[in-house]
Amino acid sequence: MATDVQTPPPDPGPPVADARDQSKEVARIAAFSDGVYAIAITLLALQLEIPFGDDVDVWGALRQLWPEFLSLTISFAVIGAYWVAHHRLFSHIRRYDAGLIWLNLLALFFIVIMPFTTSLVGEHGDAPISVVVYALSVALAGFANTGMAAYALRGRRLCGDDVGGNVIKYNIWRGLVIGLVFLVSLVLLPLGTSVVTLSWLSLIPLQRIMRHRLSRPGDG
Repeated sequence: MATDVQTPPPDPGPPVADARDQSKEVARIAAFSDGVYAIAITLLALQLEIPFGDDVDVWGALRQLWPEFLSLTISFAVIGAYWVAHHRLFSHIRRYDAGLIWLNLLALFFIVIMPFTTSLVGEHGDAPISVVVYALSVALAGFANTGMAAYALRGRRLCGDDVGGNVIKYNIWRGLVIGLVFLVSLVLLPLGTSVVTLSWLSLIPLQRIMRHRLSRPGDG
């Protein structure tokens, strides 16, 4: 006599509530990071000071602030680029784990110290060590962001299955390119600190080239 074999019901997957909890925690991580970026980018302006007094030559003081303003502008653009990359990365992340949290904190550490390294370049831009410290801090921020993106997106560990391959490549390479430009720029240090600073502008065409080659579908 044949016995009935009961087929086990299909795995329903994780409960919807768990998915909502994951999404909520990812949003908390992103919100905390946004706050850190906002504070860091605001602190950049604190290095701009004009002496008090009725007999102050305001125009002369403004001209003396030119190096500080230039370093502030560069750092504003760099932090802004890292924030945009961070924002786009977390728009694809659906889950989180301890690895993501610690990698995110590491990336934020290098963002937090950027106001200090910016003031260092602004006040002592002619000193090679100032340029070295600044370039290394920016490069390490790029490598940390690259590591976080690779950890979250490769194999779609923490993102949805709908994330395309070009989107993954772009999110990984974006921070890596920034880090490499600042790191390789130190090779030009024997030519002078101004040459090193100008070489950072190469990021503009490099980012455009990378964006064109990877044409990030759905990564608006």
